[in-house]
Amino acid sequence: MRLLCALLVSPFLSLAAQAGNDGSETSPPDWSSVEAIFAEHCTMCHGQHGAAHGLRLDNYADVIVGGDNGPVLLSGDAEGSELIRRLRGISKPRMPFLGYPLPDETINLIARWI
Repeated sequence: MRLLCALLVSPFLSLAAQAGNDGSETSPPDWSSVEAIFAEHCTMCHGQHGAAHGLRLDNYADVIVGGDNGPVLLSGDAEGSELIRRLRGISKPRMPFLGYPLPDETINLIARWI
């Protein structure tokens, strides 16, 4: 009888596990994902050879410290972080300053990282 119950319940447990793991609740991206975005769109102005306003986005330690005006990230508060506010155009000037605005998906990835 137990074997029969196990055989009947097992497929439902598998489906329930898959439903909870559909990718809708993924873990936050890691630094390497965000670093690649910064390298492509930001470090020409905020890198080792041109840290505009003292803000370097080419390494984790400097991103966390921020720039001349203080931190640009508020851990756990992406929407309150100046970095996200600049990328979304809420604070001016919008970033990247000399390029096209980043796609919403890219900004959302950075926000999830924060």
